[in-house]
Amino acid sequence: MPGFRDTLHLFGRRFALALQSSTRVRAPVEAPVEDDLLQSSTGHIPGAGWLVGLAACLVFALTSLLVGQATAAAIACTVATVLLTGAQNESGLFRFADRMGRRDAGWGALALFLVLGGKLALLAALADRAEAAVITALFAGQVVSRFAPLVAAHWLDTREAALRTLRVGALWCVVPLALLAFAGGVAFLVAALLACALAGFALVRFTAPPEGARAERTGAVQQVCEVAFYFGAAIAA
Repeated sequence: MPGFRDTLHLFGRRFALALQSSTRVRAPVEAPVEDDLLQSSTGHIPGAGWLVGLAACLVFALTSLLVGQATAAAIACTVATVLLTGAQNESGLFRFADRMGRRDAGWGALALFLVLGGKLALLAALADRAEAAVITALFAGQVVSRFAPLVAAHWLDTREAALRTLRVGALWCVVPLALLAFAGGVAFLVAALLACALAGFALVRFTAPPEGARAERTGAVQQVCEVAFYFGAAIAA
């Protein structure tokens, strides 16, 4: 079935490019890399969130088992995700907040401190409610928060390429969200998604990125939507 093999090969190339663009993983990619292939790979960035989310869940579970303390586990899994991604999104949030405010006012440091602090506190709170809740929320949060910037970038774009990117990204979110609903129920799922959507909409709607800051806004949207996802999950857990 050459058609199936070609489709599978193309999928592998796109996913490998998404991994390289959003993590430190260097999967082999055959040259040359065409512009349309690079563009279509962005729909697989939530798929890279699967790798980040699974690593975060594994580190959280192991640390919690060894140390027996939810806050330590939250710190350990956050460190793991930062190392795996090279802090791309955290750096984007820092630079975006700096550009939005005055550089001498420390907006970037303040935004990063609040988001990371909120993330640690919410993961610890989820762990206190139920182990299944924090693991499924941690996994789904890493995936869905990487889908949010795709929605923000293609909000009103009706071109077929943009719609295809959104469809691919949405498909990567199906399994994590199904696990979230299975672990905590429909209200758990809805609260997490609603908080994520509201935070992402507010950030995009009420902030106008300065010239050249669109890449930074991608990182800011991912970080804000991730912590909002945990916030919604913690409310309903």
